[in-house]
Order: sequence, then C-alpha cells, then structure tokens
Amino acid sequence: MASGGSYISSRTRSTFYTSLFIISLVMFVLALFAGVTVFSYVELEKAQEDIVMMVTLPDKISEEQVDTFEGFLMDQPFVKDFKYISKEDAGKLFMEDLGEDFLKIMDGVNPLPASFDIRLHSAYIQSDSLRQINKTILGQEFIKIEDITYPMEEIKTLRKRTWERTKIAIGIGLLVALIGFFIVNGTVRLAVYSKRLVIRSMQLIGATNGFIRRPFIKLGILQGLLGAILACIFLLGIVFLFPRLESGIYSQSEAIKELPFRIEFVALLGGIIIFGTILGWLSSSWAVNRFLNKDLDKLI
Repeated sequence: MASGGSYISSRTRSTFYTSLFIISLVMFVLALFAGVTVFSYVELEKAQEDIVMMVTLPDKISEEQVDTFEGFLMDQPFVKDFKYISKEDAGKLFMEDLGEDFLKIMDGVNPLPASFDIRLHSAYIQSDSLRQINKTILGQEFIKIEDITYPMEEIKTLRKRTWERTKIAIGIGLLVALIGFFIVNGTVRLAVYSKRLVIRSMQLIGATNGFIRRPFIKLGILQGLLGAILACIFLLGIVFLFPRLESGIYSQSEAIKELPFRIEFVALLGGIIIFGTILGWLSSSWAVNRFLNKDLDKLI
C-alpha cells in the first residue's frame, strides 16, 4: 500500500510545476488587487494626517502662554504633531507666497495672527471626534482661542475618492478570486484526471478511498501553499520596488514605503497564504472524489 502511495506521488510530479505556476499566477493577481485595497486605506490615513488644523491665537500673547499651551498639546492623545507660527513667521510665509512685501501696503502693520498648526492622528479624524477636540482646545484656560479651522470637506472628498477606488478594487478582486478558483480547480482536476486509471487500479487491489485520496490532497495543499507564498514574494517585490523608482506617481509616496510594515498588509499576506492552502485542499479533494466511484468504462 505504501508503495502505491509513492507511485501516485511520483506520477503526479510531471504536472506539479505547471499547476504550481498557474496557482501562483492566480494568487498573485488576487493579492495585487487586495494590496491595492490596503494601500488605499493607508494612503487615505496618511493624507488625513497631513491635513492641518489651524488654531488661531490672539494678538497679545506671552512666550509663557505659548510654552504652556505647547505642553497642553503634548499631553493630548489626538495630537500627532504641531508647529507654532508666530506673527512674524506668518508674515514671512505670506510674503514668500505673495512674492512681495505686503507690509508696505499695510503701513508696516502685520495683520496676520499667531497660530498653531496641528496634525491629528487619523483615528480622531471623525465628525464626533473633531467636535470633542474643538471643545477640549477651546476649554483650556491657558490661552483665549480666537478660532479653530479644519477642512472637513476636504477629508470627505478624500474618503469618497478612496472608497470609489476601493470598491473597484474589491469588485475586480472578487471576480479574479472566482475566476481563479475555477482555473485552479480545473488545473488540479486535469492533473488528477491523468491518474484516473491509477486510482482505479488502486481500488481493484483493495485500497481504501482515504488511502487513495491522501497523496493527492497532500500534493494539492503543497501546491496551494507554495503558490500563495510565491505570490506574496512577488507582491512584496513590487511594494519594495516602487519607492526606489526615480519617477512615477508612487515613487515618493510615504504610504507605499510604510505599507510592508503595516499590520493590515501583514494580515493580507497571511490571508493569501491561508486562502491558497485551502484552495489547494478543496480543489484536490473535489477532483479526486470525482473519480473514486466511477465505473471503469467511464474512466477510459
């Protein structure tokens, strides 16, 4: 019996690499679209955190008040980082953008206020959270805040565009998964079909269905696992390659540089490996079961 199992395994090696290549290709395309979805999420998070909340300060403010308010901001969990811009700095920045000395027009009076530019953690960039943040900042007693501005409409536009792109990626990914399932299943079925007479011979000498099925299932699981691992390696290669390109819209993207180290991307790779293994197991099980109980005249 053991030699029969070895015989089946040796015969199936002729189609092993072909099946492995097809499985790897299908899993890579699926991983690519899943990676686009994860990248869209990370890119949205980075874009949200780059948008600034501007806290406008009164004209008369002491350095001590500024230092105290900075300490207050450091203690807040919603603050990612911040920058203090004095009246003088605001004037210089405005002149750089304007390209001329606006103080001459204003008779030397700088109308621009001092402010804090605050960047928030993405987890707090929600309507309810922003209202609470405004209340927290306005409620502190160190400085009388003149105004707080935050471009929530810009955030909503970013989210809308990201969701539209994500829906397309998910839709295509599901279609690829469905097509890939039938391709892999058909590939494994052809591999098993070529051994259909071997299956019948094993039955005639008294081998049980479980004994006959075992080497095919092991091989299917191995192909699915290796195919998924290769797909993950290819995907990682692309992710690490993009930031090193000298040109291209994603060559300088912080999101894609950070992507391989995100828990969401690691979970994606793990999911691809699990899915590939299950796909190999199911395909090989269904394919071999197809031939186990057929009559000899139907197998020829």
